[in-house]
Amino acid sequence: MQTALLHEPVSPEAESTPCGDVVRVLVVDDDPAYQHLCKRYLSRHAKTTYEVVAVANGAAAHEQCKASEFDCILIDYVLPDLMGTQFIDGLELDESKEIPPTIVMTAGSGEIAATEAVRAGATDFLSKSVVSAESLARAIDNAVEKGRLKQAVNKHGRELQVANRKLQSKNDEIQRFYQSVSHEVKTPLAAAREFVALVYDGVAGPVTEEQKEILNHALESCDQISSHFNDLVEMTRLDAAKITMKKKLGSLENVVTRCVASMSSAVQAKDLKLITEIETPLPMLHIDSNRVIQVLSNLLGNAVKYTDPGGQITVDISHRAAEHVVQISVEDSGCGIPEKDLPQIFERLYQVENTGDEFMGAGLGLGLTIAREIVVLHGGEIWATSKQGDGSTFAFTLPVAESIFDVSECYE
Repeated sequence: MQTALLHEPVSPEAESTPCGDVVRVLVVDDDPAYQHLCKRYLSRHAKTTYEVVAVANGAAAHEQCKASEFDCILIDYVLPDLMGTQFIDGLELDESKEIPPTIVMTAGSGEIAATEAVRAGATDFLSKSVVSAESLARAIDNAVEKGRLKQAVNKHGRELQVANRKLQSKNDEIQRFYQSVSHEVKTPLAAAREFVALVYDGVAGPVTEEQKEILNHALESCDQISSHFNDLVEMTRLDAAKITMKKKLGSLENVVTRCVASMSSAVQAKDLKLITEIETPLPMLHIDSNRVIQVLSNLLGNAVKYTDPGGQITVDISHRAAEHVVQISVEDSGCGIPEKDLPQIFERLYQVENTGDEFMGAGLGLGLTIAREIVVLHGGEIWATSKQGDGSTFAFTLPVAESIFDVSECYE
């Protein structure tokens, strides 16, 4: 093995200089004359100090890489014991070391050598016949810079992987917590509701009207808690991609009719006017009817909740033929949403600040998030427009059947 140093050994502080004032180069070539030429060329560089180590074969080069760190490797395409590209392919260092950038050099072979060098992962390729002090220094500097950028990217990538694993672990833990709490609480909650219902119905003895009113509040509270837990479970299932979309060819009119009918008692209780406007004929859609009803019921429920008695709610269904979608809109004359809150209302657990009685009775802030996920799984979009004190409009789209290619699409 031939080893040559152009300069005195540098201190550890100099070697670790971030700006790369000292660049360590390993020259792998069995021609002593070319080794000397590389050293001489690099010694002329005014801005950078190069520390050059020269060896004559691949085995010696591998030992040098294991024992020391280099900023760049200059390697001959043909070596006595192997090809330069084979050395690059077979270079394995421990996890604490990055494989340095390599430049393959050749006196011949031309395009073949260049192609093989690229395939092996070499940073650059130089022809010995045209190399100069300037071109050699420039190639090494470029390779070192690329190597440092690659190291930075790899380091950042590893850090992201570690962070992602931690986040995934936390997410799994949260999902297990939601499911465990839901299971452990919903069962006794259902039992408590049944006991309250028995008392409300007079099974345990006569009940006064005042007592029935109190018991009714208790029943409503049980139902509200159960609804919250259902939302939590639904959200965790969406996160885990365990929601199944059972899409079938169907009519949206039937879906809207069923949903509006289910809201009739709540609408009447607040003396609201509910108008349904459906453009006919509507195209057929491939949808999961129950899931679409879930979305529309959420939007209608919010409209009823935040609209004062005597107000109006309008459900509008129209075909946007040019965009191959059907749009469903729910417009209310309620309290509206502050402009600052609009961009976040579909985010998980986000709730509009309680500024008055009109916001009382809000849930966990998951309903709109779940609605958005269901719409997205159908290939549609959902959005809202509003002005505080002047009502809100929530709308979403569903692609018409012709624009959905996999009609049996399911998400499990």
